[in-house]
Amino acid sequence: MYIKTILSILQNRELIWELALRDLKGLNKGAFLGYLWLVLNPLVQVTAYVVIVSFVFRTQLSSKSGTLDYALYMLSGMIPWQMMTKAIQESPSLIRERIELVKQVIYPIETLPLNSLLTSSLGSLVALFIFLALSLVNGTSHWTYFLLPFPLFLLMIFILGVSWVSSIAGVLIKDLREIITVFLVLAIYFSPVILSEPIVGNKIWRYILWNPLSHIIICFRDIFNADFHLLSWIIFTCMAFVAFMIGGWVITRTKLLINEYI
Repeated sequence: MYIKTILSILQNRELIWELALRDLKGLNKGAFLGYLWLVLNPLVQVTAYVVIVSFVFRTQLSSKSGTLDYALYMLSGMIPWQMMTKAIQESPSLIRERIELVKQVIYPIETLPLNSLLTSSLGSLVALFIFLALSLVNGTSHWTYFLLPFPLFLLMIFILGVSWVSSIAGVLIKDLREIITVFLVLAIYFSPVILSEPIVGNKIWRYILWNPLSHIIICFRDIFNADFHLLSWIIFTCMAFVAFMIGGWVITRTKLLINEYI
């Protein structure tokens, strides 16, 4: 079952890429700057975050931290968080937005989350380049950056699994996208994306660690900071593979019957 799903993704890789390019072209169609907005939008947002927290509010991780330390801390959490939340927020409407296409042909709906993931990851990619540049300037870059593909792979299969489930559920529950969006907007305030243990204290930090999404951020920060939290890696790995297995089972069982509900 899972092998067929993986083979379908590999066989349709050109289709995934073409549809992702089509979606990117449609995002700013007719705009004066065109494709430049795909880079300018996240570039302006990330730059504003860095300037505000580092030079306006002068937020610091500790009394000994430098000017850019908190900005780098925040960016290292925003990179996986934005990649994850944007793809998952869009997943409930993936099938409903392509109803005509899905009805007319035997469409490999298991590939839809990958189209969304490719298009929604552009902002995170810009944030990653800014993070790498600032870490070089700040003198805090590490050789562990080369290990970044490992958490990216885990994040990708986690997003795939969750997106498969929510894309099917989104056909039945029309307002699931809004529900997920509200949940993720609130979840960022109960995660280490913008919070740190020195800022909130040990007691509140323990509660933050009860949020399973927190361990995704911690694992990425381990790569960026040359650190290692074994428990977080175990939780993240288990979450990713369990989500992938459940999502693969759901999409395989339901994709042949989905036309009855759309």
